[in-house]
Amino acid sequence: MKKLILIFAVVAFVSLSSSKIMAQVKMPSSSSKLEVPSVKTGDISNLQTLFKTEDVQKKVKSQLLKKGDLQSKAIDFLKSDSASKSKITELLKSNSGVKSKVMEYVLKNPELTKKVMGWISSNPEILKKAMGLIGM
Repeated sequence: MKKLILIFAVVAFVSLSSSKIMAQVKMPSSSSKLEVPSVKTGDISNLQTLFKTEDVQKKVKSQLLKKGDLQSKAIDFLKSDSASKSKITELLKSNSGVKSKVMEYVLKNPELTKKVMGWISSNPEILKKAMGLIGM
């Protein structure tokens, strides 16, 4: 009987303590939430609008630095672009074909960065892939 009372007292104490802790935790108000357009609908204009935000572009640039399909396709795009083809080919040769080093240079160059980001936002398939990689 004493064990039962002790168990009951412990359960009561734990539940009271957790309810006090939960009361102290501040939940964000609904007005502070970021409105994110629906991506599941496949609405490209919503994706393009979301892509223009600084936070999203920062995350996409981070993904471009990682080895993967997005990085490869971006470099392939730059190699096929007449204005940047010679520079990218030269960079690939001087960096032994290491695409991550080339992409670091591309993202430090405002003109090339603008080209890559514009290509991503104007290509629905690539835009969906990029947004998926950053969890959107």
